[in-house]
Amino acid sequence: MSGPEAFPTTFESPIPIENNNQTSLIGTSAFCIIFPTLMVALRMFAKVKSTKKFNASDACILVALFFNTALHADVFIMVTRGGFGFHVQEIAIRFGPDVLTLFFKCIMVFALLWNATTCFTKLSVLLMYMSVFPVRRVVLPCQVLGGFIILWNIGGVLGGILVCRPLAMNWDQTIPGGKCGNQPMYYMWLGIINIIVEVTMLALPMPVLYKLQMPLRKKIVIIGMFGIGFATCAITIYRQATLPALQFADMTHSGVVATLLSGLEPSVALALACVPFLRPLFGNLFGTSQNQSAPATGDYRKGSKRSVTREFEELDDNSSEVQLQPVMPIRDTLVTSEPGKGRKAAKPDAITVETEWEVNVKRDSGGAGLR
Repeated sequence: MSGPEAFPTTFESPIPIENNNQTSLIGTSAFCIIFPTLMVALRMFAKVKSTKKFNASDACILVALFFNTALHADVFIMVTRGGFGFHVQEIAIRFGPDVLTLFFKCIMVFALLWNATTCFTKLSVLLMYMSVFPVRRVVLPCQVLGGFIILWNIGGVLGGILVCRPLAMNWDQTIPGGKCGNQPMYYMWLGIINIIVEVTMLALPMPVLYKLQMPLRKKIVIIGMFGIGFATCAITIYRQATLPALQFADMTHSGVVATLLSGLEPSVALALACVPFLRPLFGNLFGTSQNQSAPATGDYRKGSKRSVTREFEELDDNSSEVQLQPVMPIRDTLVTSEPGKGRKAAKPDAITVETEWEVNVKRDSGGAGLR
């Protein structure tokens, strides 16, 4: 009789792309790299076109884009090198235990990159709020919420690293004496806090936007532009609904949907954070004038008999949350009145005012005199 059949010592390589889980992950990650990159590029082009200065909000969005790209590059590695999309048992038999080790290392890195992308995207939005609405009732809540976001994401990074001890327990469950905390609960609370922060951020500018004195149509467009972030809330809520079905013992298969949504959420948020900055490129779509039907060149459409007569209304500055500020002079202006001296006596950068007097001489019956 022959001895027991030996296990294969060679494994399949490279990992084939052969199921829907793999193609869904690759396709979604490709979209999540290309779309935000395009939106950030348009934002920077609009910034250059409008001759506005590069600011802290722009810096944060670029950092967020870097981490977002790294996040989805990590997904590509998990699929092509870590067997993501297959069952754990199938990976161990077909591709070997080293592939599983790489997957669990990558999934830990994924959580860290997610926190970084989310943090800098939200900070970019808050800095935009502070720039557009420089009033205390907006600036102070933004500062407080920004501090909380930083601390929350630092806690998320530390939680992702320390949930298993020692650290290698994250990818090697056979370490003697090692243990992991409640990982499903960690991801659950991370998502719940994220939803609360998202809703708070979306609500922050709404009272100020509502009080703006402008036509209703334009106000609705602007409020919709700032409130478009509710799309990310919908993704986050749906992702939270998938977490109870997550089985960490078979994470390579059961975690596909949760990971896909977790990668989609910060990417969409990053792209939508650029929308308010695109007005210089698509000004007519946002309504840049009172007459929405008139082209920007000032020409009027032929055949239109509609005319609108508006009475003059004084601007009530006190009714606005953003008060008008006096414009300070760029340079001091020297005004001189020196009769008898020519223009050559004036300073090169000064404004010279020439004053002339007309003297009328009138004689009355009582004698000569001047008036």
